[in-house]
Amino acid sequence: MKWTSCTVLSVVAFAGALALPAKCNAQARCPWLNAPTAAGLLGGEVQMSVTAPADPGSVKGVGAASYYDQIRTDRFDVSCDFTRKMASNPYSLSIVVKTMADYKKDFATYLALCGGSTMPLRGIGNEAVQCVGKDLSAAGEEKVIARVRDRAFVLTVRREVKPQAGSDAGELSDGARNTAEQVAGSLF
Repeated sequence: MKWTSCTVLSVVAFAGALALPAKCNAQARCPWLNAPTAAGLLGGEVQMSVTAPADPGSVKGVGAASYYDQIRTDRFDVSCDFTRKMASNPYSLSIVVKTMADYKKDFATYLALCGGSTMPLRGIGNEAVQCVGKDLSAAGEEKVIARVRDRAFVLTVRREVKPQAGSDAGELSDGARNTAEQVAGSLF
């Protein structure tokens, strides 16, 4: 088969047309977790919403920033919410990441979100705690607050948590712990 310039041009135009809708219809992505992983943790299909600043401005080490194509949203303060619709109480997973101007001072503000007792967690960022208390357990909520360098993140999981065999009541579930490790790993 002989390729004419018209045939080559048609093939290139067709390939470009296929790629165009993906670029034009780009959906916001959560830089810390994808929807299938959240669905595994929450036990079913989830709806995802991502909130990022309308104008990212300047980012340390990056300069003037734009993320029109959502390639490097991991460099920005982004929050991701995943919700599994249920007949009774919806299950949800929330990840909020914020950059702190002075982490030695500012991180205490995030720790105060626990509103009570904390339990240190190892292997998750530079500092990590699990918020503990009867109120959280009764509500089916697990909360991890951690720091990686100058960035704080708050992971909140709301669902019915069945105690694991041999674990203490109020102990962080494997799914919540693995998700916190994944977020911290993404921030490194």
